[in-house]
Amino acid sequence: MIRTDILVLAGASTASLGITIDVLDAANRVASRQLFSWRMLGTNRRTLARGGVAAPTLSFARARPRDLVVVPGLGAATVPEIVRRLAAADARATSRWLARAGAGGCTVASSCTGVFLLGAAGLLDRRDCTTTWWLAGALSSLFPQSRPVVDSMVVEDGGVWTAGAALAHIDLMLALVARLAGAGIADRVARSLIIDRRASQARFIVPAHLAAHDPVVRRIEAVVRGRLKDRLGLPEIARAVAISPRTLGRRLAKATGLTPMRFVQKIRLDAALHLLQTTRSPLARIAEDVGFAEPSALYRLIRRHTGRTPSELRGGAGRVQSGKPLSPRRRAA
Repeated sequence: MIRTDILVLAGASTASLGITIDVLDAANRVASRQLFSWRMLGTNRRTLARGGVAAPTLSFARARPRDLVVVPGLGAATVPEIVRRLAAADARATSRWLARAGAGGCTVASSCTGVFLLGAAGLLDRRDCTTTWWLAGALSSLFPQSRPVVDSMVVEDGGVWTAGAALAHIDLMLALVARLAGAGIADRVARSLIIDRRASQARFIVPAHLAAHDPVVRRIEAVVRGRLKDRLGLPEIARAVAISPRTLGRRLAKATGLTPMRFVQKIRLDAALHLLQTTRSPLARIAEDVGFAEPSALYRLIRRHTGRTPSELRGGAGRVQSGKPLSPRRRAA
């Protein structure tokens, strides 16, 4: 049996908390035996999660960490809220407890903003990790020794598991069940809960959003979008924004969690998806327009990041003139 601790702090994500219990319970049910047991830990006997949901908790102060420790999201919505939440007394105490759990060999897992609590515990140092894509830059800034992998849905490194935004907690729990109880059990849980398993959150990444908070990154995005056909390399982009390639890479990593070429790839993919959904241009033409030497490379990238073929993504673009976007009148038809 895998003994599990669920750490519940005040204001914690009720979605993540519910998903944790539902997936573990479903694993027990499909296996017809108790694969997982769990208890909820907090700072006292009753913890109010987000929305005023009350969770009966045991004090973690005297609790020895069990085999698996799961941390639901913190319930914070912005970077300043995350910083304030990490500075609170209960979060500081929890991070110390988590540090001991990690040092003792426990498997530790969290998603979304809960990943920042793992960072405060030192568990992300020199480890690959992930969080919701738009917070990857903040994670890297607050914990410089962490190595965010921005477009992965779930990352495991040295017994520390991290996942993307709140509902990526489903992917996290299924991955843990697969590792700890077997892939067959995880597949049956996914089918019983009607869960679509995903490997990447890249389809959700909006380069313009990543660029919004840094003027240099905004200039980089503008240069790449304005010269998509040119297939710019790192030296050309650096010259265009008047900074060194090394500074460019450092600014991009801090703001977005991406390397320069991955950031350029996201911009090209974003542009390609827009053209796919708003024009009838063939894939070969779109690939040329957004800087891909071969249509097959763009096809593979779209499949990898969306799980769908270009033709499946065209959807509502069927009533367009070749190469032209839908007019407002025809969109409303």
